[in-house]
Amino acid sequence: MRTSEGISDLAKALTEVQASLAPAKRDSTNPYYNSTYADLSSVWESCREPLAKNGLSVIQGNRVGEANTLIVVTILIHESGQWVQSELCLPLSKSDPQGVGSAMTYGRRYGLAAIVGIVADPDDDANAASAKNGNGNVSQMRQNERPVNGNRRPPQINQPTRGPISVS
Repeated sequence: MRTSEGISDLAKALTEVQASLAPAKRDSTNPYYNSTYADLSSVWESCREPLAKNGLSVIQGNRVGEANTLIVVTILIHESGQWVQSELCLPLSKSDPQGVGSAMTYGRRYGLAAIVGIVADPDDDANAASAKNGNGNVSQMRQNERPVNGNRRPPQINQPTRGPISVS
């Protein structure tokens, strides 16, 4: 994260914004996971008015990264000229306009939510992002399933052996 030389006015304004924020509405459906999520419009709706009332605005752009990635840049700017900038590097699932557009929208949604402090999606401790089944595909957590150290099952613990150990 990068910032302007000083951010005291921005920080004060953002404190006011965050005190009035409501979570973004999860009004879109992901048919792959049969779950709901807050789309980019919902995230913007939750913060547009509080940002404007407190002299804050957001600029988002992107650039091509290395190794088939897209970097989404989000800048939160205060009317004083103070700013905070964050970048999110995303892999492109497809190297065509649809893949780029999908990554841009996803990155803008998460970048905006993160820089403003909006709660939008349930927290699964990164389980869905990191858990893989045998086919290399992300597998969905079952309801009420809790990951243990990022794993679905408790890790196998090697019990100490009893008795003498032969060393060759």
